[in-house]
Amino acid sequence: MIVKRSYHHGDLRRALVLAAREALVERGPEGVSLRGAVAKVGASTAAPYRHFRDKDALLVAVALEGHAELQDCLRGCGAGTVTALGHSYLGFALENPALYRLMAGAGICDRAAHPGLGEAHRETCAVLADRVGERNDPGGFAVTLWCLLHGLATLVIDGHVERGSAVAEAERSLAFLVGTAGR
Repeated sequence: MIVKRSYHHGDLRRALVLAAREALVERGPEGVSLRGAVAKVGASTAAPYRHFRDKDALLVAVALEGHAELQDCLRGCGAGTVTALGHSYLGFALENPALYRLMAGAGICDRAAHPGLGEAHRETCAVLADRVGERNDPGGFAVTLWCLLHGLATLVIDGHVERGSAVAEAERSLAFLVGTAGR
């Protein structure tokens, strides 16, 4: 008698997120699919639906992971000066361009259906605010800093600013911002 065993992956959710991240890097958000992630990890075709209702949900999980990594990067960037924050933020974005774009919403069809993504954006801004001393009022300077860093990262990723000059551009822009804000 042959006993048929059901496949047990262990942490299938985590494996699917990792497979999706790999596909994201290789092919962009349009190259990510539940079917592809399942094939990569070797699970049954029905298995991912216990964790993700659709491709958007899988992409959101990847984006949320990216936000957590960026927040950790910002928290651990040293003295917390504006320049150190800028280097950390830009470094993360340029080391993970596909993930960074996804975090900003590229490839996620219905952002409104995933309020956790907006919460992750606000938490990233709150980490920036905390690091620049706006703990009780995360706005103003922190939002301006985030806009500057996001814009510069996007310009580099899109090829409008050379990667080699990105650090110098960041330092020049941050010095201007700090001088204007009187910090």
